[in-house]
Amino acid sequence: MTTPLPEIADALYGRYGWTDRRLAAALDVNPRRIRAWIAGEEPVPDGVWRELHEMLRQQAVENARLSHLVMRQLYPEEEHI
Repeated sequence: MTTPLPEIADALYGRYGWTDRRLAAALDVNPRRIRAWIAGEEPVPDGVWRELHEMLRQQAVENARLSHLVMRQLYPEEEHI
Protein backbone atom coordinates (compact mmCIF):
# COMPACT_ATOMS: atom_id res chain seq x y z
CA MET A 1 0.00 0.00 0.00
CA THR A 2 1.35 3.42 -0.89
CA THR A 3 1.48 6.10 1.75
CA PRO A 4 -0.15 9.52 1.34
CA LEU A 5 2.88 11.07 3.07
CA PRO A 6 4.26 12.82 -0.07
CA GLU A 7 0.83 14.29 -0.85
CA ILE A 8 0.47 15.52 2.74
CA ALA A 9 3.96 17.05 2.64
CA ASP A 10 3.03 18.80 -0.62
CA ALA A 11 -0.04 20.25 1.07
CA LEU A 12 1.98 21.46 4.04
CA TYR A 13 4.99 22.84 2.21
CA GLY A 14 3.86 23.38 -1.36
CA ARG A 15 4.60 21.16 -4.30
CA TYR A 16 8.38 20.85 -4.65
CA GLY A 17 8.80 23.01 -1.53
CA TRP A 18 9.23 20.16 0.91
CA THR A 19 12.14 17.85 1.49
CA ASP A 20 12.54 14.81 3.69
CA ARG A 21 14.74 16.97 5.95
CA ARG A 22 12.13 19.70 6.28
CA LEU A 23 9.37 17.23 7.10
CA ALA A 24 11.69 15.33 9.46
CA ALA A 25 12.51 18.55 11.30
CA ALA A 26 8.81 19.38 11.68
CA LEU A 27 8.14 15.89 13.05
CA ASP A 28 11.38 15.73 15.07
CA VAL A 29 12.55 12.50 13.41
CA ASN A 30 15.57 11.51 11.34
CA PRO A 31 15.18 12.17 7.58
CA ARG A 32 16.02 8.49 6.96
CA ARG A 33 12.84 7.62 8.84
CA ILE A 34 10.80 9.78 6.43
CA ARG A 35 12.39 8.04 3.44
CA ALA A 36 11.67 4.62 4.98
CA TRP A 37 8.01 5.56 5.52
CA ILE A 38 7.67 6.83 1.94
CA ALA A 39 9.32 3.69 0.56
CA GLY A 40 6.94 1.54 2.61
CA GLU A 41 9.82 -0.04 4.51
CA GLU A 42 8.33 0.97 7.87
CA PRO A 43 4.77 1.85 8.89
CA VAL A 44 4.08 5.47 9.79
CA PRO A 45 3.26 5.53 13.52
CA ASP A 46 -0.21 6.66 14.59
CA GLY A 47 1.32 9.53 16.56
CA VAL A 48 2.88 10.88 13.38
CA TRP A 49 -0.46 10.69 11.56
CA ARG A 50 -2.03 12.63 14.46
CA GLU A 51 0.72 15.25 14.31
CA LEU A 52 0.30 15.58 10.53
CA HIS A 53 -3.44 15.94 10.99
CA GLU A 54 -2.92 18.78 13.47
CA MET A 55 -0.44 20.49 11.15
CA LEU A 56 -2.96 20.30 8.28
CA ARG A 57 -5.75 21.58 10.55
CA GLN A 58 -3.68 24.56 11.61
CA GLN A 59 -2.81 25.29 7.99
CA ALA A 60 -6.50 25.15 7.04
CA VAL A 61 -7.33 27.70 9.74
CA GLU A 62 -4.58 30.02 8.53
CA ASN A 63 -5.64 29.58 4.89
CA ALA A 64 -9.23 30.50 5.81
CA ARG A 65 -7.98 33.62 7.60
CA LEU A 66 -5.90 34.67 4.62
CA SER A 67 -8.77 33.96 2.23
CA HIS A 68 -10.95 36.26 4.30
CA LEU A 69 -8.34 39.02 4.02
CA VAL A 70 -8.24 38.62 0.25
CA MET A 71 -12.03 38.81 0.05
CA ARG A 72 -11.97 42.05 2.06
CA GLN A 73 -9.53 43.50 -0.46
CA LEU A 74 -11.60 42.41 -3.45
CA TYR A 75 -14.96 43.50 -2.01
CA PRO A 76 -14.32 46.11 0.71
CA GLU A 77 -17.92 47.33 0.75
CA GLU A 78 -19.47 43.90 1.39
CA GLU A 79 -19.88 42.15 4.69
CA HIS A 80 -17.84 38.95 4.97
CA ILE A 81 -18.49 35.97 7.14
